[in-house]
Amino acid sequence: MYKRLLVAIDGSEQSYKALDYAVAIAEKFGSELVLLTVIPTTITTFFPIISPFSPDASFSPKAYTKHQKRMKKLYHNTLKDAEEMASSKHPTLNIRTILREGRPSATIVDVAEQEGCDMIVMGSRGIGGIKGWVLGSTSHRVAASCKKPVMIIK
Repeated sequence: MYKRLLVAIDGSEQSYKALDYAVAIAEKFGSELVLLTVIPTTITTFFPIISPFSPDASFSPKAYTKHQKRMKKLYHNTLKDAEEMASSKHPTLNIRTILREGRPSATIVDVAEQEGCDMIVMGSRGIGGIKGWVLGSTSHRVAASCKKPVMIIK
């Protein structure tokens, strides 16, 4: 029934709960797990690091590039940790990882289509905090725009 599951990982507690659910489903159906982490590239992800006391206080392309490099390393490590968590508990699972940059909701939907995933599993709340509350959560946008089944874990 589920040959390939896409699990959206962002390092939040909810995304790790989603991973646990996806692992259970994968074990039951012999599914492949595709773990996806999306590095947000919108400028709004840059602003929280700027403060009047920060060396990056003025916005510049150089500061943004430096920020994105830090984000790439952070998200790469998050993805690696999730893969290790799943494979250490369940070494027989077929797990692949994908790291992309872009708008998280659109990228999750696009990757699910490109990879031929049968379902997306993700947390109800990620690391977006107030920004997610004001702009709308990623899980809501994925569920609204995706034609595939979406399992949202609270």
